[in-house]
Amino acid sequence: MSTVAETDLDKALPANASATPEVHAVHVGTDAEGEGELESELTQMEADADRLHKEGVISSDDANMKRAEVAKTRKQFRDLPANDRIAIIKRRREIGRQLMERQLSGAAVVPAQVRLNHTRLKPLFEQWWPYLNRMSVNMQRFGDSTFGADDKKSVDKFFEKQIAAIEQHVDEVARVTDGYRQQKEAELHQNGEFVFEPSIPMPALDLQVEVYSRFSMRVLTAIMKFDRVMDHFDFMVWNGIRDQSDVDDETVRFLKKVNPLGVRGYMTHLRLMTTVRGL
Repeated sequence: MSTVAETDLDKALPANASATPEVHAVHVGTDAEGEGELESELTQMEADADRLHKEGVISSDDANMKRAEVAKTRKQFRDLPANDRIAIIKRRREIGRQLMERQLSGAAVVPAQVRLNHTRLKPLFEQWWPYLNRMSVNMQRFGDSTFGADDKKSVDKFFEKQIAAIEQHVDEVARVTDGYRQQKEAELHQNGEFVFEPSIPMPALDLQVEVYSRFSMRVLTAIMKFDRVMDHFDFMVWNGIRDQSDVDDETVRFLKKVNPLGVRGYMTHLRLMTTVRGL
């Protein structure tokens, strides 16, 4: 890993990221599975602006500016050609890998080994987690100066609500899936049927990362835990317990849980970087 100062991190960002971060986020919005999540996120941003205005946290001008940014982002996202979306998603994943290869000076980190067996989770990890990780430490450092103390509390509350819901979902799916596998495996043995034990000798992703906060560790843990759930799915498909389409539906549900967190995290990361570059 190379070592960089915080103010050098913009080298890893697209050239136009510094201008209007919320608008730039349209160009990295999401793939087909996340398109609806971005629309939900934009709707939530509009609601947040209205609520903060009513509570007196932001002025009428600030609220109108936020609404205008949402409207502009929504229009540009809808007008963006599909090929451009794909190319930009790939670019975002590439930049995310660059962020993981760089060390952040002055940051207290916890190393973690990331192993994801399943290919469907690799893009999810690469396009969202590096930015959530960097965003979380920058929020601690520059959140107040970027958003203001009151607005920062609202942003923090959103992220806590999202990760708590993801953790709850993964815990429930893991509990049910593990119990169902044990039950069906016991039945197969009782019936004298041959039981397949599939494994993945070559994972989709295997690397060590530096984690900057408890929040990003929670996100990472949730993704890896669902990857282990998918190991149970493999067992069920191999042994005819569940159909592949059922497994795909369950995976899509998880992706849809994570995508709104990723979108908001990326947008918040860009917003924080405008503060970093101004120091």
